[in-house]
This record gives sequence, C-alpha cells and structure tokens, in this order.
Amino acid sequence: MFKTILVPVSLSAELVQTQRALHAAITLSQLHTARLHILTVMPGFGSPWVAGYFPKPDMNKIKDEAYQQLRDIVKPVLPDSVDVKLKALDGTPYKRILQESERISADLIVIPSHSHNAMERTLLGSVAARVVERSKVSVLVVRPELP
Repeated sequence: MFKTILVPVSLSAELVQTQRALHAAITLSQLHTARLHILTVMPGFGSPWVAGYFPKPDMNKIKDEAYQQLRDIVKPVLPDSVDVKLKALDGTPYKRILQESERISADLIVIPSHSHNAMERTLLGSVAARVVERSKVSVLVVRPELP
C-alpha cells in the first residue's frame, strides 16, 4: 500500500515524541517494504534577511550540522534493513514538508505532534495541523502518550 513514507522531524522537539513517530514510520516501512525519507526543516534560513546576515559557507555549515543532528537522532532507532534517505532543508516548515512530499511522491506522511497549549496553537498554528490541512496524501499524526 505504501511505497514512500516521509517523516518530518524537528531537531528542537521532544526526543521521545520524535522517536515515537520514527518507530511508527519504521514499522509501516517494514510492513509495506517502503522507503523512508526523514526530513528536518530549519525555519527562516531561506529568507533574504537571514541569508544576507550569514555568508554562504556559514549557511552550508549550519545545514551540515542539522543533517548530522538528524543522523544522530535517527541512527539509534533505525534497523539496517530499512531503506532510508535523510535530508535537511531550510524554509517554512509546513511548506517545505509539502514540497518534499510531492517531490518524492510520498504515499504517506508520518508526523509527530508535540505538546502545545491552546494559545500557542491559536497564535502560531501547528506544523502538523497545516500539513494535515494541505497535504494531498494521507497523514498519520503521532500524538504524545497521555500521562
């Protein structure tokens, strides 16, 4: 049923919740023999204001560091049998997630939902909510465990 699964993760999010989403995606990947694409998006680095402040070599170094952080998060939970691609991008998180989903022809997006209070969701909106609202493919939102 699924051939390509996209898993967007935030490097600043709760590691436990990120790992829950990764475990769900890995299980689905193994069940369907699907390829995993794991993505992190650094917000704001693509804007002209930020790009003007950081020289290009510094921007590349920041992206390389984000990629390494992503590897460090994924490696301990990823079995060797799972085919995976890692990617670090910059820009508006939900927009880049949707663009990457289309670029790789994802069948499914597995996204962690992080603890946000109602005020934060109202003012800022949630990346997961925006992805669910705008995605052309199915989205599995992995919520935090209830206490």
